[in-house]
Amino acid sequence: MDFRKFAFIVFGCLLILFPLKGRGEELEEFRTVAPQTESSHQGLLIKSNLLPWALTIPNLGLEYIINEKWSATVDVMFCPWKLTDKFSVKTVAVLPEGRWWLKSSQKGSFFNLHLNLAWFNVRANDYRYQDVSRPLLGAGIGYGYRLALNKRWCFEFEIGAGMANAKYDRYYNVENGALKDTRVSTYWGIDRASIAVTYYICDL
Repeated sequence: MDFRKFAFIVFGCLLILFPLKGRGEELEEFRTVAPQTESSHQGLLIKSNLLPWALTIPNLGLEYIINEKWSATVDVMFCPWKLTDKFSVKTVAVLPEGRWWLKSSQKGSFFNLHLNLAWFNVRANDYRYQDVSRPLLGAGIGYGYRLALNKRWCFEFEIGAGMANAKYDRYYNVENGALKDTRVSTYWGIDRASIAVTYYICDL
């Protein structure tokens, strides 16, 4: 075979094979990397606020990471027991919240919009306060910071302010205390405080 024909055939084969190899590597890289990158932006966490535990109020929360900048949480508090004859906080509370993170890692600072929904029967000092006809309703804004301990565990600090409105009966704080009056109150000020422990459950 003529050397020039042989060289031409070899050169043509190289032109065909190298681009195909490059496209194959590019396609394989897309298949292996793209799905992992997309799924890593979503996840599920579980958490608990340590502050209500000081009043023996158990609580648990879930957080869903929507994307790099947004997440949604909902905390539930439930306390059915009475501490003493003069003081107790019986409550069922649902606290949803939307968060916007400054960093895409879901660590560091975030701002939130939150809602408060609570049924209550509280004893304090001379009176017992019990919701009537509807739960306490509130909303506000806040700031928080998440400090990572490792890949799974974090500490979380949060403070928020807003308003809350409640209609409630006031009873004298004695056994079978009589009804004193019914009131409607609106509160403006600090409405959320949290020192929480969070655990990253899984990617979604």
